[in-house]
Amino acid sequence: MKKKIFADALKTLGVFGGIFILFFLGMHFLSKEKKTKWFYSDQKTQLISYEQEIELGELISKYLIANNKEKVLKTPLIDSVMWAVTGRLQKQIQRSEYDYVIQVLDNPQVNAFTLPGGRIYVFSGLLKFCDSPEQLAAVLAHEMGHIEQRHTVDKLVKEFGLKILFSILTGGDSVLLTELWQTVLSTKFDRSQEKEADQFALKLLEDAHISPRSMAAFFRKLNRENLAYDEQLEMLMTHPHNNSRIKSSLEYTPNDGFEEVAFDMNWKRVKEAL
Repeated sequence: MKKKIFADALKTLGVFGGIFILFFLGMHFLSKEKKTKWFYSDQKTQLISYEQEIELGELISKYLIANNKEKVLKTPLIDSVMWAVTGRLQKQIQRSEYDYVIQVLDNPQVNAFTLPGGRIYVFSGLLKFCDSPEQLAAVLAHEMGHIEQRHTVDKLVKEFGLKILFSILTGGDSVLLTELWQTVLSTKFDRSQEKEADQFALKLLEDAHISPRSMAAFFRKLNRENLAYDEQLEMLMTHPHNNSRIKSSLEYTPNDGFEEVAFDMNWKRVKEAL
């Protein structure tokens, strides 16, 4: 009887030992991005409704403009360019929860950033830096990826916690809004989020009949201009490294039958107007 119990115990230990070994080996070969997704889920983000996220973005935006932190740049030419580029991308996003608001800010920095709830701000310096509307489209598609994956609100949840964000929604405290604004500009997305946004962008560019290689062209110019390592600018951070992003863009293979459709606009005239 004792021998049978002992044998059964050894079998049980063997089964659990085998499971542990398989788990260990699986984790060893699992990519870093997958580990991040499995063990750092976005359950807290899911506690914020889309309606609350949109309201939070509107509060930050109103504070941003009302306090002259940034000035919105509006001209007939700029408006028509943004309408043409963003409209083409938005048409390809199926079942989005957001009504996008995309504006150009009068700022010479080469940058773009997102606020919660579908708001994207592009600095005029970025438009001037891009060599084509396709490069601008690549940046905007990347930012849309952050929005659709809820990366921006996830970043704020991790930085401030749900309690503080809900208190801002009910009170609109100016000090906290300042902190939110500074966090949006200065805090990095993690590596897995950057990769997700890039992959989203490449597929979106393809669907919009814009060459996915436009993203590679943009990052190559960043490297040539020595702008690749400015940690204050979200698009210029090394998450992942620029060369890796260039490689991903060049290796992305559109479906058979893909045809690039060029934008019908005088890009040189756009840059000269800035």
